[in-house]
Amino acid sequence: MAIFSVLGVALIALLRSSTAFLSKGQSGSEIQDQLENAERLLQDDLLNVYIQPATKEGMPDVRFLCDRVPFDLNGDNIPDVQAARLCFVRSVKGESSDPVLRSSGTKAGATGVIDGEEDAREAEDGDLRAPGGKQEVCWLFVPAPKDGDPGVGTLYRGVRMPVGGGPASFLPAEPPADRRTADSRLGVTSRAEAEAKLRPVVTAVLHVSFRFFSRHVTEAAGRLVEGDRLVEDIPPVKGGGGLSPTWDSTRGLLPAGQGPDQFFLAKGPASLMDPVDDVFPRRVRVILVLDRVGNDAATADLARDVGPQDKSIPVDGTRFAPGGDPVTAFVKIDEEWIQWSARDARTFTVEKRGARGTRAASHSAGSAVRAGATLVRDFEIPSFREDWNE
Repeated sequence: MAIFSVLGVALIALLRSSTAFLSKGQSGSEIQDQLENAERLLQDDLLNVYIQPATKEGMPDVRFLCDRVPFDLNGDNIPDVQAARLCFVRSVKGESSDPVLRSSGTKAGATGVIDGEEDAREAEDGDLRAPGGKQEVCWLFVPAPKDGDPGVGTLYRGVRMPVGGGPASFLPAEPPADRRTADSRLGVTSRAEAEAKLRPVVTAVLHVSFRFFSRHVTEAAGRLVEGDRLVEDIPPVKGGGGLSPTWDSTRGLLPAGQGPDQFFLAKGPASLMDPVDDVFPRRVRVILVLDRVGNDAATADLARDVGPQDKSIPVDGTRFAPGGDPVTAFVKIDEEWIQWSARDARTFTVEKRGARGTRAASHSAGSAVRAGATLVRDFEIPSFREDWNE
């Protein structure tokens, strides 16, 4: 079952003429700078995705995984939300010009890894392992804790090299059901681990999602907007479906299926150790929504209690929400996203409750209603692997 590797020209596909869907007058603001910084980091990481297995036999440490990490927000030990996690291996250039990378691997028996923690000191002591030209990358959205601002979180990013390293690795090697021992290799799966091992890229984040193009995505399903409406999501299926909300290059970590915790090209646990049938996406659609705070602050208050079935959202004013593009026709209350189809001065008419992978819920009068500033980008992955021979 040979899989073809396709190399293409690196580029960013612009979905609109502006860098982000921002309301008039926000260009050059702090929120614009944060969105552009996140975009630059994502672009650089995804343009350098590495797909070749580290060894011909044994555990293949090169993988590309997007799944969801559960978070308990109220302290009852029951997950309340699922947050996006993306981790993969990328190539690193310029080792000879970087003083830390240049000094790595110069001492026999070195044990240190390049992970942003005292790297300069470890390099000076000669206690860094050789990087090998590759590094692990982890992006993780961490919701605010129970004493934080509901519905708002932080997007973290971390890098680690060399690739691999047992339980300390950012790259999971066990399926989610195997989260049970201290020796399990699960990657970063908690707020404490994110704060210790990763670095915040942007704060005041309302939403992060990754969706993946493969050869099975139809042209119509790959569009973002058709006319004046968002293209309706359809499940990812072989031979002609929609974008996949998950990706598992090993095809052995996530179970087979179309759900938010499954992968439509999965083959089963035996595939985890077989790098020959690995698959990598050709394109990634990233949606990032930041809360508008400080001088850019723009929210409303819920005018009365609403239940999960209510089809109108009464507020003290709707002008805070950007309009004119269906991509931005969303508001968030607590942890729930609501897509709206129309509005007047004080009411949003609901298109969909529990949008963007959230759950419809009850909300109390006075709750903050947010819209945020939205960035949508399609990033090409120059090297990808498909399943043409299956």
